[in-house]
This record gives sequence, C-alpha cells and structure tokens, in this order.
Amino acid sequence: MKIGILSTTGNLYPWAGSEETWRILADYAITQGHQLDLLLPEKVATSAQVSALRSQGAVVKVRKELTLISRQLALRGLSSRFKQFFNSPHDVIFVSTGGIADCAWIPDLIPEIEKSKTPIVFFIQSNAEGAVQEQEARDQLTKIYAKASLMIFLSEHNLKLAERQLAYRFPRRTILMNPVRNSVSKPLEWPLSDYGTMRMAEVARLEVGDKRQDQLLEALSTDLWKGRNWSLTFFGSGPDEEHIKKLIRFYGLEDKVSFGGHVGDFREIWSTHHLHILPSSREGMPLALIESMFCGRPAVVTRAGGNAELVRDGIEGYVSPGMHPEIIRETLERAWVDRERWSQMGLSAFDRVSGLVPRNWASQMLDLLKGAVDATSAQ
Repeated sequence: MKIGILSTTGNLYPWAGSEETWRILADYAITQGHQLDLLLPEKVATSAQVSALRSQGAVVKVRKELTLISRQLALRGLSSRFKQFFNSPHDVIFVSTGGIADCAWIPDLIPEIEKSKTPIVFFIQSNAEGAVQEQEARDQLTKIYAKASLMIFLSEHNLKLAERQLAYRFPRRTILMNPVRNSVSKPLEWPLSDYGTMRMAEVARLEVGDKRQDQLLEALSTDLWKGRNWSLTFFGSGPDEEHIKKLIRFYGLEDKVSFGGHVGDFREIWSTHHLHILPSSREGMPLALIESMFCGRPAVVTRAGGNAELVRDGIEGYVSPGMHPEIIRETLERAWVDRERWSQMGLSAFDRVSGLVPRNWASQMLDLLKGAVDATSAQ
C-alpha cells in the first residue's frame, strides 16, 4: 500500500507523544514493504525521528504555519497547503490528530477531506471537556468525521465524550490503546528511599492548560504537605516552564520540587521514583502512564482520557474524582496515608498494563488501515 500520514499538530513542539504513535506505525509499515508519504509541521519534519524515517525511504513533505495573510486566503478557499497531498495517489490516508477538534481549526484542510475519494482513517489522540464548544466546529467536525472509513480512539472515555460533544454516533469506530515504546518484561526494582523521602514525578509536557502542573503545586502547597518528607520532579519540556518555576517560588516549594528535563529512556526515571502523578485535564491514553505502570509504579491520576481505564482506584493507584486543587489534594492525602502499599500497587500496575496494552500494536494498526481499504473497495 501507499500510505499517506498527516499530522494535525501545530508547530509548537519538535516532537510529542502524539507524534510517537504514528512514528511507530510508519516504521513498522516500511519494514513490511509499504510506501510512506508524510505531511508534517516544520518542526516535526526536521526532527531526528523523521530523519530516520526519511533514510528508510519515507517521502516527507513540510506544512508551514499559516500567516495572517495565508489564513485569510485559506478561509476564502484561495490557498491550500493540503491540496497536493490529497491529490497524490494513496491507498489510504491516516490523519493523526493531537485532539478531537484539530481539523476544525485548519481551514485549508477541511475542503480537501470533504473532496477526497481516498479512504481516510482518523486517529483521535486526546479529548477533554470543553474541547468542542462552537456550533460551527461541531458541524464541521461531524461532516468530515462522517466521511471517515474508520475512527480510532485511544480510550472508551474519549469516544463517548466525542459522541456527546457532537451529538453523533460514529458508525465506523474502534479503540486501540497506545503501545509501550520500549519493551519491559518485568517491573523495575522498588527504589531505595533516601532518609524516607518518597520521590514523586510527573512526566508530561510543561503545559499547564492540559497537564495541570499549576493545580498540582497548589495542592501540595499547604503547611501539612510542606512538613512531609517527599520530593516532586517534573520531567519534560514545554512553553510553561518559566511559569511553573514562578509557581514553585510563589508556593514556597523550592526545596521540594525540581525539573528533570527530557529523559530518553523512561526506565531511568522510574528506577529512582516511587509514584507517578498525572493530574491532567486532557489526555488520550498517556504513553507516560503506560510506561510508569510497566516499570511497576503506582499513579495518582484524574479522570482525563483513558487514565481511569488503566488505573483502578486503590489497586494500581488512586483516581481523583475531580480536577480542582482541593480534590487533587484529598486524593494525594489518601495516597500518602497508604504509602506503605505503593510497592505492592506497583506490581499490580505492571500486571494490569501487561494485560491491556497490545504488544503488537503497529501490526494491529496496519491491519486496521488494510481493513479500511478493503471496505472501501467492496462498496
């Protein structure tokens, strides 16, 4: 097959979790003899990961960001960055979206989807309450998703939320959970504790709008928590790093909270940390959560995306019933009182994720694309 892969993410990050999943598919598809045609944002297109795909034979095209002038032309239908890609012959087009509403905000993409005769598979990688609010966006998204040969969601939560947001039941949809990037055959050893310090971590983009580092810091800012023996490390990068540093100083948590930067091998993080905290407001099925569970670490999560489909409250970790700092604090309090059980919960986390996460994810995804082609041919 000739597979077209289109990423709808913007040009803010050179790489993100949403890019990693289609990369795994692309890498596998090339090894199976398929042709790859990629249309990517500028920063993503120049990444080391895409350079590796290019060296394997993938054709890479670059999508520049719209300027004020080019956006006006796109809105009038006078310019399109996607026309050439959609006019090129593909057996199937795989649209990797960072979020459910991405396509609604890319004016020159919508007409090409509407006109396309090629089977289109949408991979919806995140969703959240409030992600779709305007009626115009609802109408546009319903129209283009109705054309989909298949809608793939990462979690049951995000599928049901999308159907409520659009008041539309997707006729062709499925759920395929994210894979683990590096195979882990058994949990890591439980980390030693320096003088009883419980080391916690959040592995996520430094972007408070989705990952809510700000609410986590407020939750931990009470005198009671400041008097306890713990540390928190933020791993990742993003546009809100300076704001988060200011919040750390604002809440007087300089001796408790630090930054670990980007770590290529997640096992390095969980060889020294005990608990994963992920208080997100927007998720799909977080790769970072899957990875920490494979390492045998419990987690404190919110009910964003597929978090609560992975973590069962009191078994593999703790599920916060809400996202307000006070509610997150109450969930953290339950976790802290229960900290003698964390190592056992980590073993349960490994068992849980081992039974849920597909080990042959890329093969399953490729089969879904083949199925979309066959279904279209049969019509």
